[in-house]
Amino acid sequence: MITAEEATKRLLVVFPRTAFDAVMSSPLAGAAVAALIYVDAVADDPSDLFWARPSMVTWMSEAMREQNSDEDRLAWRQEAAKGAKALSGLLQAWGVPDSPGYADNSRETLRDETFRKWREHGALRERLDLPKTSGAGRWTMEPHFADLFDPGLSDSNVEIAAAEWREAHLSPAAKLRVRFAIEGEQASHAVTVALPNNAGTRTLEVGRASLILKGVVENWAPARLRNPYVVSVSEPGDKVFTADAKLLSYLGVTINVSSLLPDALIADVGDSAVDFWFIEAVNTDGEINEARKRDFLEWARQQGIETDRCRFLTAFSSRNDPAARKRLKDLAEGSYAYFADEPGHELAWYAIVGDRGGRSE
Repeated sequence: MITAEEATKRLLVVFPRTAFDAVMSSPLAGAAVAALIYVDAVADDPSDLFWARPSMVTWMSEAMREQNSDEDRLAWRQEAAKGAKALSGLLQAWGVPDSPGYADNSRETLRDETFRKWREHGALRERLDLPKTSGAGRWTMEPHFADLFDPGLSDSNVEIAAAEWREAHLSPAAKLRVRFAIEGEQASHAVTVALPNNAGTRTLEVGRASLILKGVVENWAPARLRNPYVVSVSEPGDKVFTADAKLLSYLGVTINVSSLLPDALIADVGDSAVDFWFIEAVNTDGEINEARKRDFLEWARQQGIETDRCRFLTAFSSRNDPAARKRLKDLAEGSYAYFADEPGHELAWYAIVGDRGGRSE
């Protein structure tokens, strides 16, 4: 039997937290894997399925799991299926402490969060022929997911098996989130960005922020804007890449390293007007909050740019990234958020005005 600790370690490999909700790889989730395997709640024989209840996870402890013969495991699940009182009698006969691994109210987290998200990603199967009020078991693991927790797998083989499982069972969007998370963790080379409108390429320094910016320039800008041109890209150490002189002259913009510049400034050139997008790529801090928005607007005024043509985008690696969870609440009104691992979406934060819920822009 795999321990809850080892199961948690493997869940972190299968569902990296920069790409997935932490409830999918928490210690409670690891305890769930270990408990479901202990009671053989694995759908490897459709004619003889055992459906577990979340309480079987919360009642299970490592001391109980040490009683791991086939006979002991069958006895444990039979008594646990009857209820806490029946299980207590069995544990007393075994001489094992009747001490649950988790508080009883942890069942709600398992049922409503961990199990639901596992099911969405094809790791768990839910019995659908039971009323929602039924106390009978309704959860069993898919065998291909249970295989990831074979105690005989080495760490390197776990990584290989996890990658193969994700490739076979995750949706394209989930695969993209994983790929971006892994690339960010392993980034060790400069990041090359293809600029829109066939304006060539730009090489950025190593780091997750550069990967985020690459997503903005290559994915968000072409999909979101009418006719995007990258005006400038700023990097640490007073390194500023600027567009060609002809474009800067056309836009009436002067770029120098002493200016307060965003990570990227993108011009969306229309037939009659130009919108200027101020982009910040956030790995830890640096979101466009109210103060930074005011500073950018002041810079725009100095450049002769109409402030009502200024737009603001804060880009993160993922909605699951700690930086996003920490900084989304600080975004300036009238600004947007983008997540590099979900390139088809953006979030908007603006004031509701009027009796029809119109936008403030």
